Amino acid sequence: MDAVFLSGGGARGAYEVGVLQALLKDGPPIEIFGGASVGAINAVLSATGQLDELREVWRHLSTLRIYRPRLDLWNVTRWRSLTDNKALANRLRDHVHWQKLAHSRLRVFISATNVTTKTAETFSTTEITYRHVLASSAIPILFPPVKIGKSWYIDGAFSLQRPLKPLLDAGASRIFTVFLSPRRPRLRAPSSLFDLADRTLEVILSSAVEVDRAQIEATNAEVQRLRELGSDPGLMQHKAYRRVQVIGIYPSRELGAVASYLHFSAKRSSELIELGKRDCYQVLKRHKLL
Repeated sequence: MDAVFLSGGGARGAYEVGVLQALLKDGPPIEIFGGASVGAINAVLSATGQLDELREVWRHLSTLRIYRPRLDLWNVTRWRSLTDNKALANRLRDHVHWQKLAHSRLRVFISATNVTTKTAETFSTTEITYRHVLASSAIPILFPPVKIGKSWYIDGAFSLQRPLKPLLDAGASRIFTVFLSPRRPRLRAPSSLFDLADRTLEVILSSAVEVDRAQIEATNAEVQRLRELGSDPGLMQHKAYRRVQVIGIYPSRELGAVASYLHFSAKRSSELIELGKRDCYQVLKRHKLL
């Protein structure tokens, strides 16, 4: 069973739309979607069959269609965020096919950070509403926290621990993980506070997925070792061992400085969509999946 996990990264999320276009059109059938932050938005709309709509939204996007700076300075002591993102909330509420998601055969998992209980939480297909997606993408300080039940939630990317685990538990045997920063190390010293902030965000948004991937690869090595010893990994009582392939899809170039997470524009989104599509086809070709 094939799955895809979509990382967080704000306005860089247009890259994921290009990846999804290529993957869903010419890759193996995806039955499980996972995501956090902007990845949650892209995951849900892919699962509802609205990828073409999603692409068009990104291609005509502007910052003011997502959020607006708050101007009620007289009320500043009561602010929970620097911006008003009602436009995003209304679009999620009114334009996503929520009934289709609730009855879909596809599995969807999105994460959000519960700042009431100080825990990471994962929501699955039938319980996901527009408020869960809004919560998963509520970048702290920039966007307001979202109340669900008695708890308040912020961006899921800030508390990810085992982001791939729900996909594994759902039966995934191959997981495509989509990142929003290149894999290669940055060898030069940080050139400014903004450069350091950019690198810090990249670590926050991608490290948990990388750690999870390393753990899966360690499990794969253990499966191979058990087989070489003549043991059946599937019969181990303490843990059900099985091989899982994790395929990373990374941008082939830098996607911008720290402001690139927050600056939404039609031109840039179109460029990122095309880059994501090209990079995905290269990965599919490399793994002989075309």
